[in-house]
Amino acid sequence: MTHHSNIRSHTGREGLTLVEIMMTLLIFAVVMGVVTNVFFGTQRMYSQTSQRADQQMSTRAGLTVMTEEIRRAGADPNATGIMALMSAEDDTVRVRAELNDVDGIQTAEPSEDVTYFFDDVAGAIMRDSGTGPQPMIQNVTAFTMEYFDVNNNLLAPLPLTNAQATLVRSVGISITTDTPQGGQMTVNTRVGLRNNN
Repeated sequence: MTHHSNIRSHTGREGLTLVEIMMTLLIFAVVMGVVTNVFFGTQRMYSQTSQRADQQMSTRAGLTVMTEEIRRAGADPNATGIMALMSAEDDTVRVRAELNDVDGIQTAEPSEDVTYFFDDVAGAIMRDSGTGPQPMIQNVTAFTMEYFDVNNNLLAPLPLTNAQATLVRSVGISITTDTPQGGQMTVNTRVGLRNNN
């Protein structure tokens, strides 16, 4: 009896060659590099957008308080002629108002005598209501103010004299902030003094 051995010839390959493994790893590395770059790019963009939004919100919140206090400067229910602007400089303004017709100008909050000024060392716009300066807007690189009369003429030179300060009907404010992630942002506004006649 004869045994026929069943020997099959292996013409097909089993496994991968070293070159194929290297090519697979190279393609995988390229794909992972692209995915990683997209991921970190997205994270960076999110961080920048988030910090810029925080920067805008913080600046606008501080500016809202500042503009309201400048707007009410000179308020005097007794009509005794309070001087609205006690100081009018390019980076400092001091405003006064008698708001309750009872006790004269007070520095208790809500203050009726407030100074805003730029502290370039702290990089902040400071608010001093008589109890010491407190930072109002942070990360400030520039803060300028301009003063205009009833005909919209720019009053100069600064600081204004007392006589010029009585002519002020509106104040232009420009604030530039800069953060590492959020970048530079400038906000400009114009505030009318509603109580100055």
